[in-house]
Amino acid sequence: MHVLEVVAQADRPISMTDVAAACGLPVPTAHRLVAQLEERRLLKRVLGSKKLAVGAELVNLGAAAVQAALRADPAHQILTALSSRIGEHCQIGQRADNEVVYVDAVYATRSQGLHFSQGRRSPLYCTSIGKLFLADLPPEQFEWWLAHAALKPVAPNTIVSADALRSVVDAVRKEQWAASNEEVEAGVVGCAVPIRNAQGRLIAGLGISVPSARVSFDALEAFRQPMLAAAAEISATLGQE
Repeated sequence: MHVLEVVAQADRPISMTDVAAACGLPVPTAHRLVAQLEERRLLKRVLGSKKLAVGAELVNLGAAAVQAALRADPAHQILTALSSRIGEHCQIGQRADNEVVYVDAVYATRSQGLHFSQGRRSPLYCTSIGKLFLADLPPEQFEWWLAHAALKPVAPNTIVSADALRSVVDAVRKEQWAASNEEVEAGVVGCAVPIRNAQGRLIAGLGISVPSARVSFDALEAFRQPMLAAAAEISATLGQE
């Protein structure tokens, strides 16, 4: 576990010698442990290098652990309370490659907003939660993503211009709040705020969806403060033992 922690928390791929030093282990022992972790795909060698990085199974395990924590009773109860307070559909989503996958959702009885049921996926660039994750990328990584992204229209107002999306993401980066204006489905608007762990890392987004016939895009701002308060409560529960 210590070896996994050292590799996962490193800013960049790390050498075997550095792993051994950080764990206080003899290098041969570190080699043996790393070999076992590589066999289980928890760690991997960086292509063209002997340095170590997080493996696919550790990524999957980490994502599953976060999803389980976000579906735990305290987080779900906070989401339910928020939905009851504002009377709208509320959902929690995480990034999975170029999509948002929704890991929890609560539906308001009276609302006719878009149903983001658990397990549903949506493109990053046209959802408010997805925009949070794009804004969280360092600028150079976002530019790389933008250069390789296929921005396809899925609704009347989907942003398919790289320049327009860059402008939106810049604003989200400053505001730490994102919104979508009939970009996923006609007649539905939404907004989202970040959920961060104790180290300040973005692990999920808390979003709502509402019918534009009842709540205008400009009126979404009224939901920001209650959503931020709920996101802060959820973040606090994630650090509890």
